[in-house]
Amino acid sequence: MPLFQPVTRLPDVRLQQGSGERGFGLAGLTLILAVTAVSCGGGSKEAPPVRVTWVVGQAMPDFDPLGPPDPVRAAIERLISRGLVEEDSTGAVVPAAAESVAVSSDGLQYRFHLRADLSFADGAPCRSDAFREAIEAGINRLDHSTYTWLFASVQGMAKVRAGRPLPALGIATPDPRTLVISLSHEDSLFLRKLAYPGAAVPWRRMADGGFDGIGSYRVAAISPQRLTLSRRAAAGPDSIQIRFVPSAARVRALLRAAVPDLVWPIPPDLLDQALPPVYRSLSRPARPNRRLLIVFRPDLPPTSKPTARHALASGLSRPELIEALGMLGEDRSVGLNGAPPYEFPKDDPSQVREWLQRGDLGISLHVVMAYSADGAGARVARTLQSEWARNGLDVELRPFREPVVTTEMLRPGGAQLLLVEDQSILSSPLAELASVVMPMRGPPVGAFRSGWTTREFDAWVWPAGNSPPLGVGAAQQRLVDEDVALPIANLPWVWVVRSNLEGRFHPRFGPDPASAAP
Repeated sequence: MPLFQPVTRLPDVRLQQGSGERGFGLAGLTLILAVTAVSCGGGSKEAPPVRVTWVVGQAMPDFDPLGPPDPVRAAIERLISRGLVEEDSTGAVVPAAAESVAVSSDGLQYRFHLRADLSFADGAPCRSDAFREAIEAGINRLDHSTYTWLFASVQGMAKVRAGRPLPALGIATPDPRTLVISLSHEDSLFLRKLAYPGAAVPWRRMADGGFDGIGSYRVAAISPQRLTLSRRAAAGPDSIQIRFVPSAARVRALLRAAVPDLVWPIPPDLLDQALPPVYRSLSRPARPNRRLLIVFRPDLPPTSKPTARHALASGLSRPELIEALGMLGEDRSVGLNGAPPYEFPKDDPSQVREWLQRGDLGISLHVVMAYSADGAGARVARTLQSEWARNGLDVELRPFREPVVTTEMLRPGGAQLLLVEDQSILSSPLAELASVVMPMRGPPVGAFRSGWTTREFDAWVWPAGNSPPLGVGAAQQRLVDEDVALPIANLPWVWVVRSNLEGRFHPRFGPDPASAAP
């Protein structure tokens, strides 16, 4: 039997994108003006350029390809970046920057053969060492350890400590078109982890401090509220103008003027009024599930006491929250993947008083809840505050906008409660647990800090080899008992598009802006 078995080979995979360095602002990108030389022959007329206007109903995020998970940033990166492999809209993992992938017979070595035509936007070739550097940059973050979790099975990862020099890792570049990754133990999800946004996606630092990607689009112009991308490869609109408008009233004005081709994500109050006739709203389920969570952090007082968390959880009326979400939420109580429906606490004022008494918390308690002013959480924040006040619980609201909200959700101090929109890293209970259970060392996995540290799930969340099967039902019961992360509702992807368009849709990423061409 040969040492390497080919997994998938797609010799004509379209070149699209590239990402992956330490955090930097969008203003740090190189401002590359696209100048296209068109050769016309025989008197034929040049086709008019096709431009898509994509309105984002929130403030511009920091452009940090290896930063905490963020759906808007990931959608932009898919246009200007590309990793070794990617997940298509059917959920299959297929080669992307890699022309082919082969796996050794023991499942411990992955060999990636890169496409010959990979290049950065300035024409410089993209070689295997750029992918190795991108992986190493992702696993050495101080704010989150998402990529550390994704690459935990790579040789040498057990010695990685956040912020310290990296040990020798099982990542080799035998030639400019070959990348070999060696694992310490078999990981059946490794290729799927490698397809996660930002994983092993290269960027090239320019002399002026900007960054250069390998994708189908490149940055042509930028301002604090706008980002214009120009096409450099493959099919699609000639340019995509992205406008960041964190106001439902301003977005409605643009819709009345028929400016946007796509609005996504939508401001939380946009659909409270009817859309102009030339537009319609669409909703599709997300995969992995997106959920609206209330996180009660055990690392901060008074929610460090289980009785305080139980009191807050017992003071909520979930039907009122679902009603407040409207089209943005689904009345589905989804817990861990493969587990029974989550057992949501009953709204019981007497139970609230009992928990306060048992915790010696007095007749009330005061906590702060942080949330995104531009997200679905803004639809329910005041409803939550009113429900808690009805039960004698004082909750102070602190809304934030990007990029501050990302920092607020991850910092060690701050608010005791977090209202977060969370999409699991993978459709797997192990990934869902990883985002809720804090690592014993290093920053959290994912986009928020739960503050819950326990070693009882180490064998599955941070396995060192073959682990016994996870009891998903028992694991979910532990989450119910602890009241650390309370799932309010499922969040589908919701967007607005011209009535004569629908475009492509990806269950993980939502609507594809490049397919919204009129």
